[in-house]
Amino acid sequence: MSEQTVLVVEPNSSGSGLVFAVQRLGLRPHVFDRKPVEQLPAHVRMAIDAGWADYTRTEIRDLEAVIEAGRDLAARTRLVAVVPGYEYVVDTCAHLARALGLPGLAPEVVDALRDKALMKAELAAAGVGVARNTLLGTDADPAAVIAKVGLPAVLKPVDGSGSQYVRRVDSAAELADYLAEVREHPIEDYGKVLGPSLLAETYVSGPEFSVEGYVEGAGDALRVHVLAVTEKHLGPEPTFVEVGHVVEAAISDEQRAQLVDTVHRAVRALGITVGCFHLEARLTPDGPFVMEVGARLGGDRIPWLVQAVWGADMWELAVRSFAGLPQPATVTRTAPRGAAGVRFFSVQEPGRMDDPARLLERLLRIEGCIEAEVTAEQGQEVHHAVDLHSRFGHIAIEAPSRAALDERIARADRYVREAVHSAVPAGH
Repeated sequence: MSEQTVLVVEPNSSGSGLVFAVQRLGLRPHVFDRKPVEQLPAHVRMAIDAGWADYTRTEIRDLEAVIEAGRDLAARTRLVAVVPGYEYVVDTCAHLARALGLPGLAPEVVDALRDKALMKAELAAAGVGVARNTLLGTDADPAAVIAKVGLPAVLKPVDGSGSQYVRRVDSAAELADYLAEVREHPIEDYGKVLGPSLLAETYVSGPEFSVEGYVEGAGDALRVHVLAVTEKHLGPEPTFVEVGHVVEAAISDEQRAQLVDTVHRAVRALGITVGCFHLEARLTPDGPFVMEVGARLGGDRIPWLVQAVWGADMWELAVRSFAGLPQPATVTRTAPRGAAGVRFFSVQEPGRMDDPARLLERLLRIEGCIEAEVTAEQGQEVHHAVDLHSRFGHIAIEAPSRAALDERIARADRYVREAVHSAVPAGH
């Protein structure tokens, strides 16, 4: 039992990089997940197959089962940290860490980190800008909801992620249709059912950004470190699917200062005392309005963009924090190096993917390509994306300037359009 072990729970999206960060720090990664090995993210599966990471399959949505498995692991290894690998396990990891006597978020605060209604209440009480909102079920009276938040309104599951069932409505009829859709077709995402409990908010207009960072220290000595501000690109409303991100955001010093101030107040109000955070906000004439705050790494490859531009390794920062290891004296470059962005693939009109291999080949040839993936198969129908699961691939790119990045992303967009040009028959 000489080797120290770090448990990474449900590593998905950006969380898959945590497994490699654990190894880089000279620790042994152990993965808990509800999925069989063959369904884990490719990088995680590779680490397990190579023998330098371990794996236990357990039902992550069953807290008692996770704690039992965690205690068993702690009895067999020198377990030093429990790190959340995805949004849905932030609360699970807090309770597991408490049960094992390890560093973690306080279980008393995690409800407000997973329930958007509680989150908005905590933020509002701390004077952080949030939209007027109300909690409701799928049987709610549309007129009563509109009386509370007005129109347009935005509806979303209180504990969802990835833009799933996030919708703008502009009338009572649209709201009624939305509630019926959620009621009749609930989404199951990673074993979690979304939709029974919803949040309605007053629509907030303005460009959207996210702020990436980490916390260090404890109590009155807690320090909130901002690493980057990410410019978010959203698909057309009434849905809010994220189709791209750019680091560093092209905003003024004053706007950045407003976002940073909001982050400091929001992180402290929500009790985030360990690990990394990802705050999403819209800039309005009245200042930033927070959409939500995640006590975890930002998804959609954002940590890769932060690393390309600022040199910060957010995965190692997270692991160090949860393992109680000191953070490096220098975390980022003194100035950003160029720009980096990610584009997720969607189409405006239905079509069929002609040759995904050819598309991938063209994407990989784009100068500055960090990685690219096409998930649609040859002949597969592709549609306008409405959430993270309906996008059909991505490309991450770095460039020496924002202008060069924009040109390279535009080229990727053109390649995607050229690869999807066979119309799907109407009504198909």
